[in-house]
Amino acid sequence: MHCTRPLILGAKGTLGGQLLKLFPDAVGWDREDVDVLDFPSLRAKIADLDTPPDAIVNCVAFNDVDGAEDHPERAFALNADLPGTLAHYTRRLGIPLVHYSTNYVFDGVAGEYSEADTPAPLSVYGRSKWRGEQLLLEAGGQGYVLRTAVIFGPKGASDLSKKSFVEIMLDLSAKRDTIQAVSDEINSVTYAPDLAQATHDVLKQLPPPGIYHATNTGAASWFDFAREIFRIAGRPVTVLPVPSTHFPRKAVRPPKAVLLNTKLPAMRPWTAALAEFLHSQ
Repeated sequence: MHCTRPLILGAKGTLGGQLLKLFPDAVGWDREDVDVLDFPSLRAKIADLDTPPDAIVNCVAFNDVDGAEDHPERAFALNADLPGTLAHYTRRLGIPLVHYSTNYVFDGVAGEYSEADTPAPLSVYGRSKWRGEQLLLEAGGQGYVLRTAVIFGPKGASDLSKKSFVEIMLDLSAKRDTIQAVSDEINSVTYAPDLAQATHDVLKQLPPPGIYHATNTGAASWFDFAREIFRIAGRPVTVLPVPSTHFPRKAVRPPKAVLLNTKLPAMRPWTAALAEFLHSQ
């Protein structure tokens, strides 16, 4: 089975917008279309579709890492309860579910993590995302968890679509010639169009259900990332490395949580994806 008509939830976000380009027959809903936490109304709306979806791709998330410390109930509702409920629903329908998780399910002590490594999240956000993974897998259907990290790319159509680190840095560089960036937090980096393509490939090939890592190859600190942005963009900005303690934040971040992709085909280096994005601006 090759899924061509997915229902994309969170379709106006950065990732959702890229998925719609790859699935021309998809149905895309965002917050103005349905309240995903009102599951009876979501189920009824899906049942009313002329053509039922052949998969559901859930791009909805509470992704304010610091805000989750203040709003744990909301974080768990969106990041755990929703994918768990969707997993039971898609199992009954007999269709696949794709859901996205994060490198922040890990504590960053080991530095690099494969799909089989055991999570140990440090924050409410990380715990809520890990719980979502568990609930999805426990449902027993054809569920795919794609763990990713530090997404950048064209901004989504929603007013609530957050600016990526790339856009934030470019905005700052228009106002100042020296910028401080954290050098002791290292993550994988992911280009939204490449993650959308990886999702498309999963729904085409339908590998065994489970957890998959889907990020561009390589890793970077925020300092490395900022420096590469300005180098490629040709901006004469000095980037100063600072420790994470320089910017006090509510949530604890892992010091190094790089996702090793051992199951899906490798994606191109993040630097190549960044160059494509910046040259397209």
